[in-house]
Amino acid sequence: MKIQFASLALLALVAAPATAQKPDFSGTWKINTEKSDPMGPPGGMGGGNQQPPADAGGNRPPGGGMGGMRVTEMFITQFESKLVIEQKMGDQSRMLTYYLDGRESKNPGMRGNEMTTKSTWADNAIVTEGENTFKGPMGEMTIKSRETRTLSEDGKTMTTISVINTPRGEMTRKMVYDKT
Repeated sequence: MKIQFASLALLALVAAPATAQKPDFSGTWKINTEKSDPMGPPGGMGGGNQQPPADAGGNRPPGGGMGGMRVTEMFITQFESKLVIEQKMGDQSRMLTYYLDGRESKNPGMRGNEMTTKSTWADNAIVTEGENTFKGPMGEMTIKSRETRTLSEDGKTMTTISVINTPRGEMTRKMVYDKT
């Protein structure tokens, strides 16, 4: 009887689905410029990983992000069903909320418009896909994006890979943040 019970218990453990704990992105994160891709021209609208010309000292102007500024610091709070991010860009900041169950999230987009996104877990990564349509100097423009957010095994490094599709082409950028 004991052997039968032990066999059934072992079988139940093997047959039970693995409920792996998802990584927790909560914390304060600062940009690691040495490990991140350099920023493109202001507004981040160039194709590919094009860079603006450097000045005589080899310095490049900042670009991308909000108003041509780079996100230098993030404060993330992760709940079971959503991720809340405060992004700091110089003395400016903005709040973003991403639902992690595939529901639509609406956050600030380009040129004052809302960006609609959907976020889901893909293994241990958070994948956020979205679309933003706005009127620009050359008419209406739609930008589609896909961001994959991962955490290192030790939980001290967060990497985001962003792929942005515009009428001018595709741009991919890797950003690395260290936990402080």
